[in-house]
Amino acid sequence: MADAREVLEIMKEVAKTRIAMLRDGTTFHQGDKRAYFLQQYEEKLAQIEHLIRRISIRIVGPDETNRPRPTK
Repeated sequence: MADAREVLEIMKEVAKTRIAMLRDGTTFHQGDKRAYFLQQYEEKLAQIEHLIRRISIRIVGPDETNRPRPTK
């Protein structure tokens, strides 16, 4: 899982860099194409961040000592 998270973190940084470049105009694309690619990169960045959050979630079992005892 650590390798997958590392790859996603790298992809996240690449997407952020590309978004910054598109916003600054550092691209060969003009007008509509630039706006299209910017939108696509922003959507992919959101997907990557969602996947990173999903990987980060850890399921923890109930702690037997802190479990409330049933009352009769």
